[in-house]
Amino acid sequence: MTKEKEAMSEKVISSKWTAQLSVHGANTSLKRARQTQSSFVHLEDQLKEAVKMNKSLGAAIAHLEAELDKTRCGLILLGECIPVKVIERKRRKGCGPLTWPLFIWELILEQLVSGTPPTSVNNNIVAHVTKFSPSTKIKELSSIWSIRRARTVLLVIVQTLAAYRIAKADKWGQLFSDETMRRQVSFQNLIISIEEDEIYK
Repeated sequence: MTKEKEAMSEKVISSKWTAQLSVHGANTSLKRARQTQSSFVHLEDQLKEAVKMNKSLGAAIAHLEAELDKTRCGLILLGECIPVKVIERKRRKGCGPLTWPLFIWELILEQLVSGTPPTSVNNNIVAHVTKFSPSTKIKELSSIWSIRRARTVLLVIVQTLAAYRIAKADKWGQLFSDETMRRQVSFQNLIISIEEDEIYK
C-alpha cells in the first residue's frame, strides 16, 4: 500500500512538474507570439511609410524629369536663337578660298563709318561679341590689312548709294562748287540738292 502511495505521489509530482513546464512553455510561446506580432506591426508600419515615401520620391523624380526635359528644350531653342556660334573665316558653299562672312564686313564697315580707327575695330568686335553673345566663340579676327582694304569697299558703297539716290531723284542740282588745287590736280567739292516729296534736301 505504501509503495502504491509513493508511486502515486511520484506520478502526481511528475504530472504537476509537467503541467508547470507546459504552462511555462505556453507563457513563453505567448510572449514570443506577442513580440513577433508587435515587430510585425512595426515592420508593417515601416513598410507603409516606405511605400508612401517611394510614391512621393517617384512623383518628385517624374517632376524633375519633366523640368529637365523642359530645360533641355529651352537650351535647344536658345542654341537655335544664336545665329553666329563661331567667328572665323569660312568657305562659301563648301568650296573656294577662306573668306570672312558678310556680317563681319558689315561690322567693320559700320565702325569705319562712325570714325573708328582700323586698329581699334577688332577690339570693338570682341567687346560687342562678349557683351551681347557670350556663347559665341572667336577663333580668329580680320587683319589690319583687311580692315584698311574695307575703306575702299566703303568708298565704293557710299559712291554707289549716292549715285543711286541722285538717279532716283526727280530733280537735283549743284548748289556749290569749291575748286581747289592740290599737287596740280583740280578737285571739286560738290554740294547737291535733291528734290524728294516736293522738298529739297
